[in-house]
Amino acid sequence: MPISDIVLTIAALLIVIACTQPIARRSGLPFTVVLGGVGVLIALGANWLLHTTLTDRFNEAAALVIDIPVSSATFLDVLLPILLFQGAITIDVRRLAQDIVPVIFLAVLGVVVALGLIGGAVSLVSSAPIVVCLLFGAIVATTDPSAVIALFRDLGAPARLTRLVEGESLLNDATAIAAFSAFLALTISGGTYEQGYILKQLSFSFIGGTLTGLVFGRIAILLLSWLRSFKAAQVTIIVALPFVVYSLANSYIHTSGVVAVVTSGLVLSAMARSRVEPETFKFFQATLDQLAWWAGGLVFVLAALVVPGLLSDFVLSDLLITLVAVAAALIARAVILFGVFPLLAAAKITQRVNNPTKTVIIWGGLRGAVTLALALAVTENHLVDAETQRFIAIQATGFALFTLLIQGTTLTALMRWLKLDQLSPLERAFRTQVLTQSLSTVRTGLSSFANRFELDNQLVDIAIKPYSNRLSRVAEDKSFEEGISDKERLTLGLIALANQEKTLLFEQRLSSVLPHRLVDQYLLAVENMIDATRENGRLGYLNAARKPHKQNINFHVLSWCHSHLGLNRPLASHLGKRFQFLMINRIMVMELITFLDLKLGVLLGERPIEILHEILNQRLDEVERHLAALRLQYPKFARTLDHSVLERFAYQEEVDQIESLRESGIISDDLARSLSNEANSIHVISRPKTTVDIRATTAELLTSFPVFADLQVEELTQIANQLTPRILADDAFVFRKGDRADGLYFIASGAVEIRIGDELHRLGHGDFFGEMALLDEAQRSADVKSISYSHLLLLEVDTFHELGRSHPNWRNKLDEIAEKRKAMNEASR
Repeated sequence: MPISDIVLTIAALLIVIACTQPIARRSGLPFTVVLGGVGVLIALGANWLLHTTLTDRFNEAAALVIDIPVSSATFLDVLLPILLFQGAITIDVRRLAQDIVPVIFLAVLGVVVALGLIGGAVSLVSSAPIVVCLLFGAIVATTDPSAVIALFRDLGAPARLTRLVEGESLLNDATAIAAFSAFLALTISGGTYEQGYILKQLSFSFIGGTLTGLVFGRIAILLLSWLRSFKAAQVTIIVALPFVVYSLANSYIHTSGVVAVVTSGLVLSAMARSRVEPETFKFFQATLDQLAWWAGGLVFVLAALVVPGLLSDFVLSDLLITLVAVAAALIARAVILFGVFPLLAAAKITQRVNNPTKTVIIWGGLRGAVTLALALAVTENHLVDAETQRFIAIQATGFALFTLLIQGTTLTALMRWLKLDQLSPLERAFRTQVLTQSLSTVRTGLSSFANRFELDNQLVDIAIKPYSNRLSRVAEDKSFEEGISDKERLTLGLIALANQEKTLLFEQRLSSVLPHRLVDQYLLAVENMIDATRENGRLGYLNAARKPHKQNINFHVLSWCHSHLGLNRPLASHLGKRFQFLMINRIMVMELITFLDLKLGVLLGERPIEILHEILNQRLDEVERHLAALRLQYPKFARTLDHSVLERFAYQEEVDQIESLRESGIISDDLARSLSNEANSIHVISRPKTTVDIRATTAELLTSFPVFADLQVEELTQIANQLTPRILADDAFVFRKGDRADGLYFIASGAVEIRIGDELHRLGHGDFFGEMALLDEAQRSADVKSISYSHLLLLEVDTFHELGRSHPNWRNKLDEIAEKRKAMNEASR
């Protein structure tokens, strides 16, 4: 068939697909089901036109449809990769991680149980060998990702239900296709493979595909970072990636291309947003959505075109086998959902899934293009005998048609009957408040618009009346006040704030200031806040918000290396990143306070808003306290960081102004391009260094210590150059009783605990300790450890004595303080 004819036919089919969407909406049927029906009708119509004796006028057009080269490779190598990739990249990876156990059980164990039950049941009612029956079981165990994802999104299924089904459908194919390959090999060889062959194939496919996807996903991330300023190049990487990964995994690495594509998509879903501009990421999603829509439509139409051919030898007795296979498939999914899942939930491995949700998941396991593609792969294989080809073609096609035409058309009614299409009581009550605000805003805006353009008042009143009536009816609904407690409103508000914080990070373009890894950490911290709020409300939100500020095991290790091995650079890098994180965190919290007043005030009520203000102010105070300590210690780094934020903001404002003028038609595209290039050349768009100079101590810092209050700036500068920093984690010992005196310690930030016998003393910012052993030339008489992240300044013993000789007044003041401390210690014994 000439290339021009193929292009013409595909283009014509795309037009048909486009015209089918409004028909599906009007009919109330799922789009995928209507597409399948349209494809079958096109195929039947083309066959009739080609063979009818009534007219020959449409023979050429009918031949184009009949002769279009549709093979298993068309579905698996051309259309499937982009569908899998788009499905994976749009999944919220962090949300999916919460349900990873049920997803894997559905995808892996579910396939194994399904092919076993289907193969066993079919072997009882057919004359086909057991290996062929198991091959058929593997083929129909594949839930079609494009069918399932499109259908559940079209039906507006609950978020968790959609997430479970999306994740399962994406990973399900990998297991089923690996099993299909193994059973096809067994069918061809007559079952002479060694024991454990199937398990080895499945394991290698999954592990190899996962590793392949991870590697190429990370490579794509590096390329996106390198091409950050080249939007078209970045989009090209995104579009090419699934085809490269699928082909390499399948044809050269000989592992699962499906798993590789899904894994690479999940990697990009988790990491790409912090590597590209917000507008570019939205463009990524829009591009992939459009490509997936085309591919999804073609999948169903092309699959439907081959249905009449696959069913050409159908006889009534085949229907019994198909119905038995369908029943076995439903039972297999029920075994997993109603048998295995309760055990996992009881063991707290996964969250509970309610029975209505389980029922819809069972009935929603649609088959489509992937099933038909695998069936075509069998019929195209000349090593498979004719009877097996006929059996697989008829049964796989019949199974797929049943799921699409029976299950697909009744799924909406089932969800409605199980009340899964309804809002929760909390959401219904909150809907009232949202409507009140939106209708009031629309009414005010409509009136303002009419006044602005001096429209007829009578017409304005007519236009406003429906909104006023709706507003009156909504105002009578007291479900918000009666149905939502202040505690529930507070939880809603905290989740809304956390979601807005995630959005603001990209809207403010602050993600371009932070290193990529810090952006990922920030997003993860916000996700943890959402999860903690759902579980423990206000307390969970605050604990999760504080967690990034606490020092983790990584800091403890770096601090120990700094103190004991003299390795400064790793700790300096860690502190620099902490500084950047806190600075962005402060900006975000301040923006949230504004958002709270503008957007949430009317929705939540007075008392919850007051509490939310208290929570945000508490967060802001904590962040500013941490920042103040770091700014005091590293003022030069703080100024550099502040400048980078301002410089980035100025650059983006300039670019936005140029784009606004271009969109308004005030300047031409050529002038806009010239101005943008000039802006790029003037503004150095680079991420600031992430390493602080922990060895630098300023005279300004020393003025905060009372013991240095009487010294001049020149003297303070001289002393500052002699001090050695010591960064300590929580509960880290500065020294122990009996240690040799190494110097005098000043607390720049943090706090320490001094234990003398049974007595405990605490010192904080501006205090010093360790002077007694120096003055008495004795060993340490107490244990001292940090009780929080602490920045200490060490004046070593030799420098201490030199300084005492050159600054006698300072030494005398130190002696006075030491004598008072000795007297206090003696009195406490």
